[in-house]
Amino acid sequence: MTLPVLPQFVRSRTDLDGYRLYRRSYPSRGRQVGCVVLVTVDTEDEATARAWVDSVFVALASEPNPHPGGITAAFHIRDDGKRVINYAEWVSAQDHVDAVSGGNGVGSRTADWRRVQNFPGVQHVSVERYQPLAKVQAEVE
Repeated sequence: MTLPVLPQFVRSRTDLDGYRLYRRSYPSRGRQVGCVVLVTVDTEDEATARAWVDSVFVALASEPNPHPGGITAAFHIRDDGKRVINYAEWVSAQDHVDAVSGGNGVGSRTADWRRVQNFPGVQHVSVERYQPLAKVQAEVE
């Protein structure tokens, strides 16, 4: 699977132009990033954006079957508070495809994940897979 290059507003896992890092998980050591997934979600306001991200962390913590291909996630809130981007790193694009193949997103069918998926004031916009930033930087050097 050939992946496109990350958009120019993405400077690093924790630095996106026009966005502030809100929360992140820390990467598993020793796992090479093969794919970056940008999940974009629109929200009514910044309070909703923060509450939604917090609910994702609750769901991740209670996930009974985490997919082994997930490495890390960094949630950024746009300066106006009305959009969230999750910069998620995966071992491979196929791992991410497999994780979402059940039609329930990356999580199991739990109450916590249902809350994330049906959160008031949140509208899912897109999920896009990209080449990892390190690979792009290595090709330039």
